[in-house]
Parts: sequence; structure tokens; C-alpha cells
Amino acid sequence: MERGDRSGADGAVADRLVERHFAMQDEYTAEMSRVDVTTLDPMLRSLLFTDGTVTRVLEAQTLRRAAVEVVEQSHASPSPRTARLLDVSSGSECVRRRITMRTVDSTPSVWAESHILPERLPTGFVGRLDGTPHGIGGSIEQTRLESRRELLWFRLGAPPRWASEVPPSTSALIRLYRIITNERPALLICEAFAVERRLDVYRPVGWSEAPSDVANGSALSASE
Repeated sequence: MERGDRSGADGAVADRLVERHFAMQDEYTAEMSRVDVTTLDPMLRSLLFTDGTVTRVLEAQTLRRAAVEVVEQSHASPSPRTARLLDVSSGSECVRRRITMRTVDSTPSVWAESHILPERLPTGFVGRLDGTPHGIGGSIEQTRLESRRELLWFRLGAPPRWASEVPPSTSALIRLYRIITNERPALLICEAFAVERRLDVYRPVGWSEAPSDVANGSALSASE
């Protein structure tokens, strides 16, 4: 694991947090490297450990609207690893959804690929996805789906190959988690947060600065 300039106390707390909240942190992942929690900007740590809606965290951090843009949504057969984590056979069919997430007037700062099993979700759940700017998290709230997020692992790697508008020299903090409902996994989601390393600390790219004038049209309105 990559080590930052961490004190013994901070490092011990970080290790306990990871062990407590990520169920499969020791799983082998090719082409990605481990990253020490203590080398992450606090905003990134908030995103990494949240078990809620990422768009809400982005808006709270930046005071700007966050929007989801669909890149692709299609039926697909899951890979063997994806099938294993969704507890289905590798020949099964799921919905694969790829999105970008950005705050107003910024380049995409988050990319996510989801594998969805509609038969384990309320009727019409997938159809609701395009009707909410907050994507899957918004659909879960609208349907009042009783569910929990199980964080699996996080790594440092590259933005997904299908991503566009990637700033130069951008790396990605990647996390994998699944959403469990009725005691069975219904969605497997891989999120990649755009990051850059400055002064030995990984910081978010594209939304690290809050707006200086919340009265302008791009800021998040207090009434929303």
C-alpha cells in the first residue's frame, strides 16, 4: 500500500476505518494500485466512505448543482466477476448503465458504470432513472426502496476507457460497491472520481473550489 506522511495514530484509525467499511478490500485487482486513506483530501474521503447519494455529497461540498448525464444504457451479459458479486450465473442478462456526473460549468468529475438486475427491483425502477437528475440514488429515494450499500473495495487507477473530456494527467480514485435489497444484490456500481496529486495529497479535479458568489445563476439555490 502506498504510504503518505502519516502518524502512527492517524494510520491506525485509517486502517480500522477501511477494515470496518470495505468488505473486500483485499480482493485482487489488476492494473490498479492500493492507495493510503491518509493521502486523500478530506473531500475525497467523504466521497469514498459515503453510503448515501454521491450527488448530494457533491452539492454539499461545492454548493453547485450536480447533474447525471447518461453515456450508455443497454442490456449486457455480466463478466464472471460481476456475475459472482451479483450472485447470478455468468450467462444472465442485466442492464449496464454508464454515466458521467459533473457540477455546473465543470468537466465531468465522476464516472460510474452500473450493472442492474431489474427483476430484483420495483417495477419501473429502471425507467425512473432518466426522470431524475440524481440517477440511481434519486430513483431509490423516489421508490422508497429499502436497501443498503455494501462497500467492497477502493483503488487508484485510470479513468474508464469510455470516459470523455478527461483532463490531462488525471488519475481516478475508484470504488466498487453493491446495493442489497431483500437480502440479495440488485446493483453493482463502480465509481471513478477524477483526482490529481499535489504536495503528496490526492485532490479532486473539477469541483474542489466552492463558488465565490452563490447569488449567480450557476450556484445551488437555497430553495432547491
